[in-house]
Amino acid sequence: MRPGSPMFHAATLDASPAMQRAAGRVLVSAKQRGGRTVLDRLHQGGCAKARMPNSNGFEAVLLNTAGGLTGGDRIDVEIEAADGCHATAASQTAERVYRSLAGAATVRNRLRIGAGARVDWLPQETILFDGGRLDRRLDVEMAEDAALLAVEPLILGRVAMGEQVATGSLIDNWRVRRGGRLLHAEALRFSPVAGAAPAGFAGRLAAATLLYVARDAEERLEAARAALPEGVTGGVSAWGGRLVARILAKTGCALRAALIPLIRLFRAGDLPRVWSI
Repeated sequence: MRPGSPMFHAATLDASPAMQRAAGRVLVSAKQRGGRTVLDRLHQGGCAKARMPNSNGFEAVLLNTAGGLTGGDRIDVEIEAADGCHATAASQTAERVYRSLAGAATVRNRLRIGAGARVDWLPQETILFDGGRLDRRLDVEMAEDAALLAVEPLILGRVAMGEQVATGSLIDNWRVRRGGRLLHAEALRFSPVAGAAPAGFAGRLAAATLLYVARDAEERLEAARAALPEGVTGGVSAWGGRLVARILAKTGCALRAALIPLIRLFRAGDLPRVWSI
């Protein structure tokens, strides 16, 4: 077919360019050896990576080498802690969700926690840009005597850059099963318009949920409430072997300042080093 022919032009105009999409999957599993938690298996593919820094305890730092998420991207993360292990997973930096041209970015996080084991799931903030769309899910399967500390902070735009989030969406589903039974379930469907309502974020730009599942969860209620600083809107509840804290703040800095004492309380130690870089 000659470039100047009508058929050539029609074929060229009808062809839709294929958009590049990021895809990644990472699996980190830990086992016991000599009384210590050590790496058992590591699989990483695409833009999802994991690094194991030389730190106190077993710590996996998760990276997205694509530099952020947009519509059509997909990340799958699996963390497995065998019986008796204590593993921490944290993100290297805040995850950015950019404006989507079509569809939502999809993130699926799965944690498996063996008997007497514990996982601390501590990603840093997710920053939702104007027009960003994210569909995220956290699924946890844990033994009856296992423990879980899970945190998900969210920031709407970058205040220092004067950004305002007017469009976009977030779907965030959590399912935690202990001993094969559903223990905790929650679903957040957020849009900037709904977020301005009293039942949403009430105009605040940062929010976080902390979930602690352990045998002593209800005993920690008063200490957790006392750890919430002045100047933020938040609350802590504990029932049925779990504790849930929710925090709203005007800025990401205020949110982090409120969240760090809570995390330290439940970790009985400091945060992963990446939280202070």
